[in-house]
Amino acid sequence: MTKLRALAVLAVIAACADKREEPFDAVPDALVVCNPVAQTGCAAGEKCTWIVDLDSTPTMVSAGHIGCAAAGSTADGASCDDAAAVSGGVDSCAAGALCVASSCKPICDPQLVGGVDRGACPTDSACSTYGDLFSSSGTAVAGVCEPTCDPLTQQLDVGTLAVAACGSRDPAQPAATCVASAGFRSFHCAPTEAMFYGKRDRDPPLTDSAGKAYDNGCAPGFIPFYFEDSSGAMKTLCSGLCAPLKVDATIAAQAGHRDDNRGDKAASGKLPEDAAPAPGRATCDAGVKGSAVSSPRGEDCRFLWFPLAKGDPTKPLSSPFNDSLGVCFAYEKFLSVTVPGVTPKQAEKSCADLPAAPTDDPFGSAKDNGCYPLAESIGLRARRPPSFRLSYGDGVAVRHVFE
Repeated sequence: MTKLRALAVLAVIAACADKREEPFDAVPDALVVCNPVAQTGCAAGEKCTWIVDLDSTPTMVSAGHIGCAAAGSTADGASCDDAAAVSGGVDSCAAGALCVASSCKPICDPQLVGGVDRGACPTDSACSTYGDLFSSSGTAVAGVCEPTCDPLTQQLDVGTLAVAACGSRDPAQPAATCVASAGFRSFHCAPTEAMFYGKRDRDPPLTDSAGKAYDNGCAPGFIPFYFEDSSGAMKTLCSGLCAPLKVDATIAAQAGHRDDNRGDKAASGKLPEDAAPAPGRATCDAGVKGSAVSSPRGEDCRFLWFPLAKGDPTKPLSSPFNDSLGVCFAYEKFLSVTVPGVTPKQAEKSCADLPAAPTDDPFGSAKDNGCYPLAESIGLRARRPPSFRLSYGDGVAVRHVFE
C-alpha cells in the first residue's frame, strides 16, 4: 500500500556550501573502512555503501555510516527500495549505486564536474550530494548522479530528447523540480510535490529547523534566492527564474519594449500546473514568475551574473547561465540607495528607469545593475556595495520518502 510515510529532511550540500550541522556525526572517521566512489575496501560480493542506522522522521534527518554490505542486484536506473533502519539499513542496488527517490543512481565524486574519470557523472547528469548520505565529519564525501535539466522549461537534458517536468509522469503535477548545482554550473532535478506548488515569487520557502531554506523548498521554476529586509528582519524568499533581456531607459521607451525589464515574452517557461512549456511563461509578470508589487514597472528580470558576482562585473562566477538565465528582482523592496541630502535611504530603480552608461547618479546605470549581459558589462567599475543579500548558496534540499 502506497502512503506518505514522512517528509524526510535530507540535506543536499554542494561542494562549496556552508556546512549544515547534523544531529550527530554517526560514525568516527576511523571507522570509515571503504571508498564508495572507487568501491574499494570491501570483500568480494560486498559493496561500499551508506548504511542507515537511524531512519528519518518528520522532524529529524536520518543518520548512518559508510560501510560494507552485501551487494544488491538492482541495476542503475531501475526501481529500488529506499534503505531503512528497520530493513537493515541497506538498499537493493548493485555495487556503485545508491537508492535515492526509489531509483538506483550512480555514486559520484562531488569534486568532479564531469568527464571520464571514475566517480564523474555521465553527460546530462550532475553530482548531487546529500548531507546525511556518505557523510564524514559533517561533509558529504560522495553523492549520486541526478539528471540535468533546463531551469525555465523544467525539461530534462537527455540528448536530443527533452522530457517534461524533470521526467514526471504527469507534467501538470510535477514530482521533481530543477535546482542549481554548485556554483550554478548546472541545474539538476530534485524531488517536489503538491505542497510546494504554491511557494512562488516572494513567498517563504520550506526551511529546516534552523531557518535555512531548502533548494527545492519553492515551486518548480522558483528557487530561494534573495534575503529581503522586512521590519528589520532578513527573510529568505522564493524568486522566479526568468529569461532576461537587455534593457535601459532608452530601450524601454521604444515601441514594443515597454515591458522588456520583466523578461523575454517569446521565451518558453513552465509553471507547475502547466502541461507543457509555453512562450510567455518565463517573465517576471505578476502571476507568472513574478509577484504583485506597487511599481507599474513590475519586477525586473536581471541577468544571473549580477547577483552571483555580488554586483561586481569584474568578479563573475564561471556559470554557463550568466547571460541566459535571470532571477526576478523586486527592486522596490530593497531600500539601500543613499541620495545626498535625502533621508531615509531610497529604493532601487527598475532597469527600465536607468541610463545605459555608468554615471555619478547614486542609483547607478543599467550596465552596472545587471540589466545588460556580462560581456557588455565587463570592465565597468563595481557599483556601490550591492543592496541585496543572497539566500541561495550551494544549499540544501528535501527528499520525499514514500512506501
